[in-house]
Amino acid sequence: MKEDTDVRRIFLLNPDQRLLKEAAHAGVQVRSARADIRDEPAVRALLDEAATAGLFVNPARSLALLADQDAVRRLVRDNRLSPDHAEPAAGATRLSVETLSVHGMHQTVGITARMPYGLLHPAPLSEDTAAEVRAVVTALLDLTGYQYGPAHTSVELTPRGPVITGCRAGLARDPVPELLKVAGGFDLAAGAVEVLSGRLVDAVRPGRYAAAVVLNPPWRLETAEVGVLPHVRHVSPPDSLAPGHLVVHADSPEVAAQRVSSLTALVTGNGSGTNR
Repeated sequence: MKEDTDVRRIFLLNPDQRLLKEAAHAGVQVRSARADIRDEPAVRALLDEAATAGLFVNPARSLALLADQDAVRRLVRDNRLSPDHAEPAAGATRLSVETLSVHGMHQTVGITARMPYGLLHPAPLSEDTAAEVRAVVTALLDLTGYQYGPAHTSVELTPRGPVITGCRAGLARDPVPELLKVAGGFDLAAGAVEVLSGRLVDAVRPGRYAAAVVLNPPWRLETAEVGVLPHVRHVSPPDSLAPGHLVVHADSPEVAAQRVSSLTALVTGNGSGTNR
């Protein structure tokens, strides 16, 4: 029986600050703990305690596996989730696939492509290719035993089909969440809190494209000025050392590339961004 059934509660292991912030905003209580994921007995003890308290948790083995990318690749190979002898070629399309899982059901909520200039969401894929990508990613998550929360999977496209190159539990690094929000209005952190509390989320079909570029400081313009540039929907202001990024919206991949190029030149004065 759940404790405090009138109050939503979630468990976070080694919590992401973005999830803590979203939980606080949504009024969701957080129980958290820190542990070395590789220490499976210690992690299992923490998860068992949380489960006893009525919280939704993943199996310790699943988290340990997803924290070991060599183990993920072995699982992909041994279960033939990727085509035999399919090696990504130079210049192959690289994808970032975001999923949310609840009660062992995995929903793909975003597929983002790495472009020469940065990132583009949604990835410009055919319906058949997108379906293949979703199928192979959800099959992997099934094999790992992952039950609750966000996961981030890296996929490369080959002539023989999609090849999984990595998968880890947790939210994608910025600016991917901003891309999902700009293109379709989907809040990845909010969705993650939902599934961690045992609730389903609705998929959002992007209504437009969103592109991102990572920029090295210093800015040519003040951050406040960058924020009011045409088509710019998100700016992450850098400090004195770290890079920042901007996200723009567009009606097509081609227009997205043009806007990224022109705005990068305007912001930095040289037109060059750094893709992460």
